Parts: sequence; structure tokens; C-alpha cells
Amino acid sequence: MASMAVHLTRPPHNVRLEAWGRADDGWWGCVTWRQRVFARGVPDELAIAAWVPAGAITRPAWSQPVELPRVELPASRRSWPAPPGWPYWYAGLWPDGPVPLPPGVELLQGPAWRPRR
Repeated sequence: MASMAVHLTRPPHNVRLEAWGRADDGWWGCVTWRQRVFARGVPDELAIAAWVPAGAITRPAWSQPVELPRVELPASRRSWPAPPGWPYWYAGLWPDGPVPLPPGVELLQGPAWRPRR
């Protein structure tokens, strides 16, 4: 499936846009990215997909436009789909605040070279 490099108005800022979705309250984008995390106290990386409001997404000038799927999103937000075949963490709807993570997983903050706990 094709995707496009985009920026978010919140961390992690640099993500891939997989699809556009139209809901009752407007357009949303399904984005994916890899996030440094602590998984049960061990540094790791987690691939994440989530739906964010279209207003939180911009395409940087250097990113090539890509024809992306457009889907009608169900009225029940719990039914919004993950990207087709997505085998990793699907956070679902992410309107604002911290991204929902699996139990026992927390975001790793700061530079990658900094010593951890």
C-alpha cells in the first residue's frame, strides 16, 4: 500500500499517511510510525497506526504527493479500521493528548544516545 510522508502538529511529528477517512465530524488521516518505547522496562521500538484529525496533518514541501485511499468511516469510532494487513499496534482514534499504548508500554523520551534507567 502506498503512503506519504507528512508532519503532525504533535510528537512524533514525522509520520506516514496511509489513508484519508471521512467521518460525521469531517476528515481524518490514518498515520503510521515507529516509536521508541520501554516495553516492560526494556528499551524497544513499536510500530503504531492511529487515526488523527486532518487538521493535525501537513505535507512538507519535500514530500511527493501520493494518491491515497479514501474511506467512509463508520459512525462507531471503535469500528474505525487499521491499515489493511497492519500486524502491529493499532491505537485507533487519537484526537489529541498522548497516543494510546498497549499495557506495560511507555514512551521513551529524549535523544536515542542518552543513557536510560
